[in-house]
Order: sequence, then structure tokens, then C-alpha cells
Amino acid sequence: MEWPRPKQVYLTLDFECDFGTALETNTYQAVSRVDRLVSVLESTSTPLTCFVQTELFDARPEAVESLRRCDVPVRFHPHSHTHRPRDRTSIRDEVETSTERYTHFFGERPTGYRFPNGNVRDADYEILAEAGYRFDASVFPTWRPGHFNNTDAPTTPTYLGEFDLFEIPFTVLAPYAPVPTGLSYARIFGRPYTSQLRRAPPRPVVFNIHMHDLYTPPSVERLPRLYRALYRRNDHGFELLRRILTRFHRSEYSFGTIDGAHEQLRERTRSLPRE
Repeated sequence: MEWPRPKQVYLTLDFECDFGTALETNTYQAVSRVDRLVSVLESTSTPLTCFVQTELFDARPEAVESLRRCDVPVRFHPHSHTHRPRDRTSIRDEVETSTERYTHFFGERPTGYRFPNGNVRDADYEILAEAGYRFDASVFPTWRPGHFNNTDAPTTPTYLGEFDLFEIPFTVLAPYAPVPTGLSYARIFGRPYTSQLRRAPPRPVVFNIHMHDLYTPPSVERLPRLYRALYRRNDHGFELLRRILTRFHRSEYSFGTIDGAHEQLRERTRSLPRE
């Protein structure tokens, strides 16, 4: 299924513990800079789709509230609870706990979900459907050693009729360069990456960020040596994000949320002839 608006940017945030599952113990140092992210969003008039690790509701609720008070639209969805690796948790328990915590915090049921490290599997869709979800936004249509091989996955949204659920994937830089579009990769690869993104961006762009992409917290010292080196590259994340968003605005891209894309996709599905 084609994207509803090809020349559009969907900025997404994995609002989570520092460095995802790379640390043995969760820390939340980078989220202390959320007010600066709010400033970038407001100054560039950029809406945000936020997938929040629901453990933050207990660890740093004020950070979530800062985003909720933003002057541009921010749509929230669960992004796991403890953010443990798959082999150390029950996916059903994670989904159920995340859903319960989200509903208690926001006072409404969530409609979208995102799995840690993009590691969603076919059996997970049934769990999401049973929990009342309408879309998932986890799939990287690329390959990550030790996590997934999605090189044959669709690069456009997929309707999973059996579950009445949409999978809305990340986008990649180009078909011949299946590197996800996100601030992590802009920092790692630097100018060659951002130059390609400026010259020939995908249509549309799902551009993902983490708080530790924007600000490198002291917990970086607890990472293995290779990861420390990678996360210290191009350590000016806020300014880099501002420049990338400004370029998209100047290229006459419009900006939307994953929620908006999902609503348009679902409307299109309703209009299809029934067999």
C-alpha cells in the first residue's frame, strides 16, 4: 500500500532509557534535555510522534509532561515498558504492562506500538490485535546483525487484514543504500549521509530520533568501546536536527504524524471493494 502523502516528513521519537538495550541497567540522563527538543520542535513548527518507554512515567514523568505541553502536536504511543531484550522478557507481558501504564497515565487507550530495536515478529501482531492496537511502527526494512533481517520487508505500509492492523515501517536512505533515516545514522556517517539526505531524500521520510542522539549523556562511559566511539561522533545533535528539519521545510516537504498517516491509510482501506 502506498503512503498517503509521498512528500511528507514524519518525525518520530523513541523516548526511552539511554542507549536503548545497550546498557545492562536503565538510566535516564538524556531525557533531562527534553526542553531543548521542545524548543526545536516549536521553532521549526514540526509535529512529533512519540513512542514512550512507559517506565518513564515513574522514572521521569516531568519529561513526558514537557513534551505533552509542547505548542506543536505531539502524539504518544507505548514503546515497551522496561526495554529489556526479547530473550529476557515476555512480549505479551510487555505489551499488556505498557498498555496498562499508558492508559493510566494518559487516561485513554493507545492505538499504536513500537518494539525495541525494531524487533517485531509475526506472532507479535496477534498480541497487539488482542490488546486493541490499530498499528505498529517497528519494522526497519534492512538488516541488523543479531537482531533481524528485513531486507525483503515492504518499504511502504502494509495492512494485515487478519488482525485489522497496519505495519508502518521506517524509511531508508535509498533502495541501493538501505540505511534507516534517523539522527543516529546522521551522527555516525556524518556528511556523506546528510548530503545524500539533502540531495535525494526518500518520499516520504520517517525520520527517527532518540534523546541520546541529541545529547550524549555521561552514561556513554558505560558502553563498550566501539559504541562509545560511535556515539561520540558529530556530537551536536540538536543543531544537526534543526538543520535537517529546516532543509525539509525549504524543500517544500509537509510535516505530519504517524497517527495522521494511519488514519488516511485506514480510510483508504475502507474504500476498497470487499471480496
